[in-house]
Amino acid sequence: MAVTGRLNRGVVLLTTLLVLALLAALAWQMVGRHSLLIAQYRAAFAGDQALAYALGAETFARQILYQDLSQGGAQKDTLLEIWAQTVPPFEIDNGFLEVQMRDLNGCFNLNSVAAGSSGGGPGAGPGGEAPAGGPNQQRLRQLLRNKGLPEALADAWRDWVDADQDPGGFGAEDGDYLLNEPAYRTANRLAAHVSEFRLLKDFEPDMYDAIADSLCVLPTTELRLNVNTARADVLAALEPTLAETALEALTGQPRDYDGVAQFTQQVPELAGAVDALSVSSEYFEVSIRARVDDAQAELVSVLRREPGSGRIELVSRDLSRNFRSLFLAELDARETSP
Repeated sequence: MAVTGRLNRGVVLLTTLLVLALLAALAWQMVGRHSLLIAQYRAAFAGDQALAYALGAETFARQILYQDLSQGGAQKDTLLEIWAQTVPPFEIDNGFLEVQMRDLNGCFNLNSVAAGSSGGGPGAGPGGEAPAGGPNQQRLRQLLRNKGLPEALADAWRDWVDADQDPGGFGAEDGDYLLNEPAYRTANRLAAHVSEFRLLKDFEPDMYDAIADSLCVLPTTELRLNVNTARADVLAALEPTLAETALEALTGQPRDYDGVAQFTQQVPELAGAVDALSVSSEYFEVSIRARVDDAQAELVSVLRREPGSGRIELVSRDLSRNFRSLFLAELDARETSP
């Protein structure tokens, strides 16, 4: 009897210990899952908060552009204005925010090759389309030549954005690209992103870095370069006889031209390219990086400011591009300068 009682007490004790061990394991797992759930919600909340800060910065940029035009900036845009200033990152709750703006009327609009309307100059065909070898295609060819890149890329790009399937010059249409692996077709419409230039026939990856900063894609077939903000290499592409080095000293300093005529008096070689010149801008790129805790949101938005009313229109919003800080680039340039 005594032995049986001791055995029963031992079984009860062992069962109790097993139950306690099981409860402890369940409690540990619940605590672990709870901690993980809290961390996931915290990360999701920080990500949403970072995106909200980024969208708020975009709205702030829209306000800056509107104020610039409404407070006497309708006639011209320069790199001396507040929207063009490089601002260091500033602190926000549990993080920082960095915003920078770029004038897209200072780079070569690849979509201008598709048509010869305003900015295309003479040579436009019926319906506004430029013939093969039109003015802006020739200007793109000159830009490529100045960069040491194959000029045939200009023909290939013309075929990429035109509406037909007829190759022009050294260009290419679907018949060429369908032989690739993987196969793809030409867009045969205005480009949506400058990265489409990488898809051209005979384009090598290392070529992109050499020309990417000089190119942009706008939802228009106009080529309208602001002489107050345009890069030297882009302006040099307008005239074959004009060397880029001749413009570097000019573009390396803040410019404040009141009119195109004032600019062409100083650079008479570009007097024949006034169809592609302006002193005001319509399209701007806003790059934003917002960081909250360990979450980060990077946003690149393209805004169009209507010249007359100042109304700001959102053209595109990209959350997939890498943010390149102009503030850090300026600091690096100062540190390496003699």
